[in-house]
Amino acid sequence: MRKPFLILLVVACLVAYLTIPANSYAMIQKLTPEQRDAAIKYGKKGVRMEVSDFIKEWSVNNGDQGFAFIITEFLALAFAAQQAAMKSAELNNFDIEDTLAKSAGKLVFRVTLFGNTDSFAKDYTAVVRAGVKTVPATFWNNPPGESYGDGKTKPAFVTDSDFYFPADGIDPNSMITLVVQDKDGKEVTKFQFDLAKLR
Repeated sequence: MRKPFLILLVVACLVAYLTIPANSYAMIQKLTPEQRDAAIKYGKKGVRMEVSDFIKEWSVNNGDQGFAFIITEFLALAFAAQQAAMKSAELNNFDIEDTLAKSAGKLVFRVTLFGNTDSFAKDYTAVVRAGVKTVPATFWNNPPGESYGDGKTKPAFVTDSDFYFPADGIDPNSMITLVVQDKDGKEVTKFQFDLAKLR
């Protein structure tokens, strides 16, 4: 049986394409040198952490309705540092700048979803609702589902979908809702994130 949390480790590859001041605890879109150091320190610490604990600050768990987390610049850099530390390596300046450049200006979500066929998520899209704004995803990826449960007590299939949105115009201190939709625009599931609490 596949364990979705283990698959979340691949997010370090996706974004490659502990203490900071309280007044910095909004979704940071441009990291200061101190915040970069904090992200790298957190990433190194993450080598010894369960994946679910490592991403807990950035995640929302809706049980059998799905699990989602948002990849901020802080988390992207932390993931990169974690992967480097697993190889007993350090991030150099190019690695840091490259990771942040590829994360800049985006809201990226990874969503674990459950269904009853291997193609259940094929046509899923998503929007972010932020106040009166509804922002459609500019890119998404829905891999075929993998075997998960018996289809009775547990859903038969699970997949990890990725949704990308432009961050421009979204208040980094706001509450937003990620809404996953089917091909007809009907809500499949949703996840609420308080950006003011995220690094």
